[in-house]
Amino acid sequence: VVGRYDKFHLVPFGEYVPYKKILFFVRKLVSLVGNFVPGETLKPLYTDGYQIGGLICYEDVFPEISRALVNNGANLLAVITNDAWYGESSAAFQHLAISVFRAVENRRWLIRSANSGVTALVSPTGRVLSHTDIFEKGLLVSHVNLDSDLTIYAKYGDFFAWACAFASLLLIGLTIIKRKR
Repeated sequence: VVGRYDKFHLVPFGEYVPYKKILFFVRKLVSLVGNFVPGETLKPLYTDGYQIGGLICYEDVFPEISRALVNNGANLLAVITNDAWYGESSAAFQHLAISVFRAVENRRWLIRSANSGVTALVSPTGRVLSHTDIFEKGLLVSHVNLDSDLTIYAKYGDFFAWACAFASLLLIGLTIIKRKR
């Protein structure tokens, strides 16, 4: 074993029960699923001089996780997921679409392996270069260029969004004050 990644963001009511003391009655309903403890660090896995940012299941939904992995040196983002419970719906494709955002935000290649959903290769510009279909067995092979530059988003996160929200509230407040005068 040369590296280890423990899932950082657990699925509520699937991998743990939030607010156990208040929701004590739920424990019996989800007892077969488990009561896991989340990982404590977001460190990439090292291989052949590269660093892989692992995302398990729906961790790709949370941009701060991918961002932290990239800031800790990840050259590549890799998602492994069990999309079987989506069945033959569009949800697996929607889950892939979310992964595309993580690739673009961080300008990293993203590989996605799903047991029954959509396995795919996503470029740093968000282009899905190849993919399997739902419940299709397949293998994707490609060459990728791994980068270590940080995007503005990787460096500063949601600072721009928060600054815009603050500026909007400030302008609304100034408008209200001006109208009252």
